[in-house]
Amino acid sequence: MLVIITEDDPQGGVDHIDAHRSVLMMAGPYVKKGYVSHTHANFGSILKTIYNILNVPYVNQFDVTASLLQDFFTPLPDYTSYTMELHDSRIFDAEKAMKKYNRTIDWRKIEQGQPIDNEDVEREVHYKK
Repeated sequence: MLVIITEDDPQGGVDHIDAHRSVLMMAGPYVKKGYVSHTHANFGSILKTIYNILNVPYVNQFDVTASLLQDFFTPLPDYTSYTMELHDSRIFDAEKAMKKYNRTIDWRKIEQGQPIDNEDVEREVHYKK
């Protein structure tokens, strides 16, 4: 599994170094943990990386010429789980963001995480249906 996180439009939310930069994060067993890439990339780089992983041919010259984000990856998988770090409310207040929806966030449930699949339990649940 590979999870790619980026923004579709920064909406004028420029950072302190360069207004052309955007967030790009990747997570998965073959992604280097805690790694910061210095490869110049754009949205085409994300597509090119996905095409390479799926062994799909490039669509156009932008895909061909885009940077390949291979420095994010390692040949040996790391299956240790990620630990959630709570946000810094001085930078982003998630509770305040949810107020307009009249909802709150159940942090205890999020910290607990998803239960790990137990194959025997999954079979039992599946065949009871």
